[in-house]
Amino acid sequence: MALVAAAVPAVWFLTRDGATVEQTAAEQPAPAARPYKPKETSFWSTDTRVKASPRADRTPVELGMRFTAAHSGWVTGVRFYKARGDKGKHTGSLWSAGGKRLARVTFAGESAAGWQEARFASPVQLKAKQIYTVSYHSAGGNYVGSTGFDSARSGPLTTASRNAGVFGYGTSAFPRRWNPKGYNYWVDVIFKWRDRSPAPGTTQSPQPSQPTAPERTPADTPTPGVTSSGTDQTPGTGPSETGGTGPSPSTSGEGTPTPSTSDSTDPSPSASDSTGPSPSASTTEPGTPTPTSTPEQTPTPKVTPTSTPKVTPTPKVTPTSTPKVTPTPKVTPTLTAGPTLTPDPGNGGCAAHPTPACTGVPPGTTLTAMTLNEDGAAYRVTKPGAVLNGVHIRGDLLIHAEGVTVKNSQIDGGVINADGPRTYRFTITDSTIGPAKGCQTLPGIGQDKYTALRVHIRGHGDGFRASGDDIVIRDSYAALCSNPGDHSDGIQTYDTGKGLIFDHNTIDQRGAKDVTAPIFLVDDQIVDATVTDNLVMGGTYSIQLKNARGKLVMRGNRLVDKSWLFGPVEADCRSIDWADNSLVTIDQNYRITSTVGPLKCEG
Repeated sequence: MALVAAAVPAVWFLTRDGATVEQTAAEQPAPAARPYKPKETSFWSTDTRVKASPRADRTPVELGMRFTAAHSGWVTGVRFYKARGDKGKHTGSLWSAGGKRLARVTFAGESAAGWQEARFASPVQLKAKQIYTVSYHSAGGNYVGSTGFDSARSGPLTTASRNAGVFGYGTSAFPRRWNPKGYNYWVDVIFKWRDRSPAPGTTQSPQPSQPTAPERTPADTPTPGVTSSGTDQTPGTGPSETGGTGPSPSTSGEGTPTPSTSDSTDPSPSASDSTGPSPSASTTEPGTPTPTSTPEQTPTPKVTPTSTPKVTPTPKVTPTSTPKVTPTPKVTPTLTAGPTLTPDPGNGGCAAHPTPACTGVPPGTTLTAMTLNEDGAAYRVTKPGAVLNGVHIRGDLLIHAEGVTVKNSQIDGGVINADGPRTYRFTITDSTIGPAKGCQTLPGIGQDKYTALRVHIRGHGDGFRASGDDIVIRDSYAALCSNPGDHSDGIQTYDTGKGLIFDHNTIDQRGAKDVTAPIFLVDDQIVDATVTDNLVMGGTYSIQLKNARGKLVMRGNRLVDKSWLFGPVEADCRSIDWADNSLVTIDQNYRITSTVGPLKCEG
């Protein structure tokens, strides 16, 4: 009886240093197979060990991988690697290049950690050489990620040659952002196709030539990269990304990729379509290099030994921003920006409410540029009690030590005090946060246990993130922006705690189009919140205070008349001490020119 080799697709990982790693299962003699035999594969198997630190961004996040197939076939399901301690709900999705959701499934019967798998109700047919995205949504904002990932290949599957790992914060939607550090979020596709292996009696399938891998020590392990974009943070600071800020998890990702390939029955070609968001997305055609194959004519197949991968050290990455949840539906109306804003000329102080003239770095301050010490993207503080005075940080500021003080300084990214699940107490005064040009989706300042005084936030979709206890924000100014798909907020609570004080601030959201509210406090974990003497403008419903408990105070606030899209207020009025709030008009320098009337509580 004639035997032929049952070839198992190899997996190729290409890293920036040029090292190529091949992993393939040994070929086993098998009975002659018929042509076009159905096969199933994925980039990794459920035996692949992923050694990457878990990340907790404290806000829902969609994490995905962009890929293409050399042959038409069917996607039958999705896998992801679950972080230990992640107890949230997870869903898996398949998307077209244009952002249309092609299928969706909810994961059930999950284990505590490791690989999770869910199959779609019906296989979804894919066209050859088209870009698709497979993703999963983490309701709790937990995930694992590794940096330095370029591309992978398994059978006919290849990841996109650039920006394969993508993400997006908020409710489940097409993930279109990426982190320049090259993150792999360990999400995988289950793909079936008709194997075009030769019939018995024909020339055997060519085998890929074995690449030469550099020697390594036994301790070394392959490290496909994993990360946000990040950072509106680094997924920890939030991912910093191209075209926005998003999750960039600080993790060291390692794994032994093993292709999962098996014979299977013929899938039904009927696709399962479901309605989903269809944001436009820019995609890059895959260009992943593949090893040259050299055909062999030996009658008896030989075992191809697994090559030793070269290790690419993975620096610790802290995501550049914390993702955020906005229950309010996506806003589609176009928001009309207010008048051109100019600071009070030369008065150096705030006559009433804060403006750019009396917040941020004081005029005449000499700034010292700091060398970024965290992956070339952030400056990380690890010394307790450290004082940063008069510094310029051309990236994110990561506060990973207790009692840090920042004053008279300019930070071009965001300020984040979360390092995984842990956060650190800090104070920031008289400082400017955000880029002079462009817009970062992630918050300017977060997460908890901080005091912010006379801070000027610019170039951020979110101003302040409140995700814990003991937050005091006073005498500060924020002019917000937005990127497509954002839900911009002046201050947003997410898993917040006790004692929030938001007093005498100016929040201008009129220049942002994709918005929720200048004051968005709707977390059911809020206990005791005081919102007083603020000047706000813009948003869907400009002031939102709901679901909170304890002592809730909303007094002396001024809302610019008719600056909202839908209405001025949405609140649980019976639970709030509501008094002396009014509708006003202002000039270009935020001076109140008239009082239109009282601002009534509505809910």
